[in-house]
Amino acid sequence: MKLFTKTLIATALIASGTQVTLASETVDPSDLTQVSTSGYLGMNNQGDVKLSASFGFGITEGQMGMATIEGTMDKGGNYSDSRAQYFQVFNTGNRIAPKAAASLDIIDNTNFTTAAVGAISMFNPGVENFVIFGRVGVLAGKYNDGFTQSMGETDQDIVGGMAAAYLSWKPGADGTYLMFSPEYTYMDGSIETSTLKTSLTVGTPLSADGKRWGQFKIENTYGSMKSSKAKVDIDDTVAWAFYKVYF
Repeated sequence: MKLFTKTLIATALIASGTQVTLASETVDPSDLTQVSTSGYLGMNNQGDVKLSASFGFGITEGQMGMATIEGTMDKGGNYSDSRAQYFQVFNTGNRIAPKAAASLDIIDNTNFTTAAVGAISMFNPGVENFVIFGRVGVLAGKYNDGFTQSMGETDQDIVGGMAAAYLSWKPGADGTYLMFSPEYTYMDGSIETSTLKTSLTVGTPLSADGKRWGQFKIENTYGSMKSSKAKVDIDDTVAWAFYKVYF
């Protein structure tokens, strides 16, 4: 948790030293490389609540940055997980891959804390209203004391990586989109974790100005966490509903 707190402070300092600009692009939640100032509230079918806020700002011509903070609590009001991210987007000028971004993510939950450096790129395959995003990352961190002990281990160190693809299609003119995304994460150490999260998201505007959106997501996480003495199998499906506002 100390690493997560330090990153929140660093992110705030970075944002405070940049010039705020309004993005000229039309709001498009399906564009994973778009910078925005926004916030959302979400709830899933298990009673968890997620709250997030993002602050977008200009850096230089052709580059923009975004700082994001989000947190989740369970139905009992207890802390579940949190994330802080710094995200920087570059316009490449390439027709096939017009935008790319680099990111630093800090993720904290009841089992571990990790820091990940990643990159994501937009790809236009030449099919109308269809876009693909590809993402890769490397990560390092630590499992928390209680979880490490419960798995019969003492070494808490984590190293690993992730890869993901996001396939987005807009069936109508109002920006409504469907997105399918498989995301694979591997973490190595005395506890080996391997997960595949598969998500299907539907988003649609709720206001005429396009600044208020409703999103519905179904996600399945399948995998395992295993040590030399114990194994935890994961197969969990949840449904999320989000209300998102752009400023």
